[in-house]
Amino acid sequence: MAWIKSRESKINLILATIIVIASLIVLTYSALELAETERERGGRGYVTDEVWYVSAARNILIRVFGGEPRQDPGRYGATILFQSSVDVARARSIASSLNLSIKTDYSKINAVYVEGKRENVFEFAYRMNITQRVVDIVPGWQLPDSEVIHTYINHEHPPLAKYLIALSMIIFGDSPFYWRIPVVIIGAVTTLFVFLVLLELSNNRILAFLGTLLFLFDSMTRAIFSIAILDGFVAAFTVISLYYALKSRYKQALVVALVGGLFKATGLFAAIPSVLLLARNITKRSRGDLGEFLYNTVYFGLLGIVLYVSLLTIVSLPIIHYMGVSNWINNALLGSVSWHLSAKCTDPARCARWSDPWEWFLGYHSFPLYVFPNGRTLYAEGFYPLWFASLVLGLISLPLVYIKRNYGKTLLYLLGVFSGYIIIWILGSRTQYSFYAIQLTPLVYINLAYLIYTFGETRNLNTFILKSWFDITVKTKKILEFLILS
Repeated sequence: MAWIKSRESKINLILATIIVIASLIVLTYSALELAETERERGGRGYVTDEVWYVSAARNILIRVFGGEPRQDPGRYGATILFQSSVDVARARSIASSLNLSIKTDYSKINAVYVEGKRENVFEFAYRMNITQRVVDIVPGWQLPDSEVIHTYINHEHPPLAKYLIALSMIIFGDSPFYWRIPVVIIGAVTTLFVFLVLLELSNNRILAFLGTLLFLFDSMTRAIFSIAILDGFVAAFTVISLYYALKSRYKQALVVALVGGLFKATGLFAAIPSVLLLARNITKRSRGDLGEFLYNTVYFGLLGIVLYVSLLTIVSLPIIHYMGVSNWINNALLGSVSWHLSAKCTDPARCARWSDPWEWFLGYHSFPLYVFPNGRTLYAEGFYPLWFASLVLGLISLPLVYIKRNYGKTLLYLLGVFSGYIIIWILGSRTQYSFYAIQLTPLVYINLAYLIYTFGETRNLNTFILKSWFDITVKTKKILEFLILS
């Protein structure tokens, strides 16, 4: 028996290793393809929110930590910002005399980008400053053409992902592929945990392997885990939280969800199911009633908020030192809540198309992540026929939670996280974007793969579900009759 268990474990380990390697290859290839296109287009091709997060990470590295991105001294790049409009002819003349390449295609900020020997870059800034005041020198990849981009630190979102991007800039350098190394790695981690969750749910390695491949090759997965945005980290901690919940380690599941919120506040949506499961477990152990369950839910919900704010404060200490306590509270705490509950860019002529949360399951109004030179657009869009099927099957299969407890936890995570986006939509966040849905992607495919497996394996399951819905309908009818006619 021990030999059999050992053999089973080895096979699972081999499959997990294959999955990690495959995900690293797939996501690295996508990230490299985008990075190479970016270089060919001179840093003006990408349109997603990556431009804000990467710029914020660089600014945090330089302004908050006093460092700068790793660069070859012989190919040192920097964006030079001026107080007034740039004298382009003079800038090109000085750059030529110093053997520097120069780009002057900025329109929204007074800046040029120069690259060459490090000492020549600073000599260029010194000579230009004689007639035009230089207000900032930002080393690294050329800045996007956006106002105040050289001071932007993205205070409306927590800093952990930006710290990792900044660390990547220090270790590897400041270029598109290097920015994306952290999210490629976290993508591989997410893929691994999809496999582990499905294995925990079904104890069937073939199902777990095939379901994980569906997740990995979904266009949403390959796109979001190939660019440096925050939502991929949120997806990772959401599925890790589910894994702990399936292990009945509810406190750890809640803590993991809170840590996910340190990358982006939407990570806290995973705390909705984890709080409910923790409250239910405590109530069940004490043999309490509905009132005690509600009390425990409120208690652990408030405790989660206090713990999250405490963790956010700790990881934000360098930002707080830079911004000041009152500015941090107003912008990163209160301002963040206001930002998440408000409509952002709403002008269809200049804003990317937003979408409502339920439209993510239908493929409507998908966000354009990248426009390639040939006109092809990379959208943040999952394979919506499978997404829609997963959601519908999940709702139809609600009675399964009575006989498949772990599936009940899984469905609670899917519907709980989804409800988080609906709640903020109701509260005013009417300009959500389809790339937010990466948080749901692992849950969608875990749910779909498990239900297909369960319906295929279990006899008379259709009969059980139909009977359960009939019983629910009868009971609901009796309750309504009592309320209306009594």
